[in-house]
Amino acid sequence: MRSTSVNSCEIAGARLSGCRPFACLAALLFALLSGQLEAKVYLTRAQAQKVCFPEATRFEQKLVRFTGAQMANIRKASGVEVKIPGVRCMLAWRGETLAGAVIFDYVLGKSEVIDYCVALTPKGDVKQIEVLQYRESHGYEIRRDGWRRQFVGKTTGSKLRLHDDIANITGATISCRNITSGVKRVLHTWRLVLRPALVTASRLPDNSK
Repeated sequence: MRSTSVNSCEIAGARLSGCRPFACLAALLFALLSGQLEAKVYLTRAQAQKVCFPEATRFEQKLVRFTGAQMANIRKASGVEVKIPGVRCMLAWRGETLAGAVIFDYVLGKSEVIDYCVALTPKGDVKQIEVLQYRESHGYEIRRDGWRRQFVGKTTGSKLRLHDDIANITGATISCRNITSGVKRVLHTWRLVLRPALVTASRLPDNSK
């Protein structure tokens, strides 16, 4: 584990999405000067994708920007607000076969952004989740394997509700709730946007037929 200053553009996208340019700049400068962008880095993106798919022979990056309609559809299906109008997805290939995908996402903890990723099977089941960067002084217990393992096998049909099918961690309730909501949003993003694009490009079979 190491500490480093994170990419300010990513924080601007994750934490300051929707604010006016000058307000965003002022908030970002304040955070930089006050040291709020200092993070505990547990995994880089490259490390995380290999942890999630060690059998992959190559990874293919997809940067997808959502349309307004797609954002509305994801929000309606998941019940979770879509605050970032796009997503970074790494497709994991084993030879010519898609092993799955790693979706990199951001949610807010009590007051700071949490960088994490969700590994999905081609069908859209959760394979695992990993926490990449954590900026809070409390709540880091969400990195515990036992808590993260609760998400394995979850689908868009799962409740994904804290205190229901996902147990809470005392002292990390906000982080637990927002990660849980984030995973739910990511699952619907795969179902509604990412997977259909791969089917249209004939890179995945259309299982709906």
